[in-house]
Amino acid sequence: MKFKIASAIAVYSWFVSGALALTPLLDHIDIRSTYRPATQDWDWLAITENEDIALNLSFFPARDVAFPAGERQTRPAGSQWDFMGVGAGERLWIYLDNSATYAWLGFDDTQAGLQSPLRYQLAGVSGPAGGHFSMYRIASGSPEVFMSTVNGVDVGDFYLKPPQHSHVNWTFSKKGMWAVDLKVSGILSAGPATMAGPTDTGRLFFAIGKRAEWRASAFDAVTVMDNTVAGMQADPDGDGSTNLLEYAFGGNPRASGLSRNTGVSAAPEYMAVKHEGKDYAGISFFRRKVSSLPEIAYSVQWQSDLQPDGWESGGVEHSVVSVDSVWEKVVYRDVTPVAPGVRFVRVAVVGEED
Repeated sequence: MKFKIASAIAVYSWFVSGALALTPLLDHIDIRSTYRPATQDWDWLAITENEDIALNLSFFPARDVAFPAGERQTRPAGSQWDFMGVGAGERLWIYLDNSATYAWLGFDDTQAGLQSPLRYQLAGVSGPAGGHFSMYRIASGSPEVFMSTVNGVDVGDFYLKPPQHSHVNWTFSKKGMWAVDLKVSGILSAGPATMAGPTDTGRLFFAIGKRAEWRASAFDAVTVMDNTVAGMQADPDGDGSTNLLEYAFGGNPRASGLSRNTGVSAAPEYMAVKHEGKDYAGISFFRRKVSSLPEIAYSVQWQSDLQPDGWESGGVEHSVVSVDSVWEKVVYRDVTPVAPGVRFVRVAVVGEED
């Protein structure tokens, strides 16, 4: 029997970081908007205990796991919660205003020389189709809503930040990759002028779930929201492997060739498998562990020709070797020994529904 490997198909993954990518920030994070009188513009930073980084070079991950282990919650009943954009009992993801959340995001103290409060106006939101963003806090047991996209973005979507360090709840109705644009303004203590300027708008990136986290860790601020580059069906390095395949097998979407950061090929490979003294056609590939919440499922498929509808899932899981906390390398073999004829195999990867 001749054995051939067919093109793998997939729908999502992660393993990339480093240059030309956003940096994930966790734990206590404060947004610092500093006005620079000399240049009459604003400097935006994300402040953590370990580093200060330009806001547009970072992102804030969230876990798609039910609270308190993650940021996924359900909307309470009552019309006062309609601003969240989902029905009662439906899922949403909240970056809480306390340290129980994965990325605890707030605002830094107002700088000296500016009157308080600073005004943060919602300038725009990009995210999964049909999704909604909102910002609120709980006051006397009820939500005090500052921003909500349920009725679009308008002048009523703003947050007046008190002079001291403060936190709010950031809520998203769908998991995925989000960008929230905030426009800051303030008043100089020495005069009545409202401070604006060319950098008065800052962009915040939120990545909810492992697929979005991979996307943010693989692309920069310019490309991460561009589906023609960073979308799962895109192939930005032109190597014939979409971002779906790069994600599923640990490839690098910015480097031609389906290869892992370790230098090891990420492409599924044919191999002959010996079992009980007989030869079997087999395939090996890197697979994300179920425990890493990969949001995908793998299926090895076989057929004796290349008809579009002739693939059948099956085979025997021959071996599994752990690589690290996220990855394992698996080998599947055919159910019957090698025989005359041609046999094709591929790995299909199906994305979990959002």
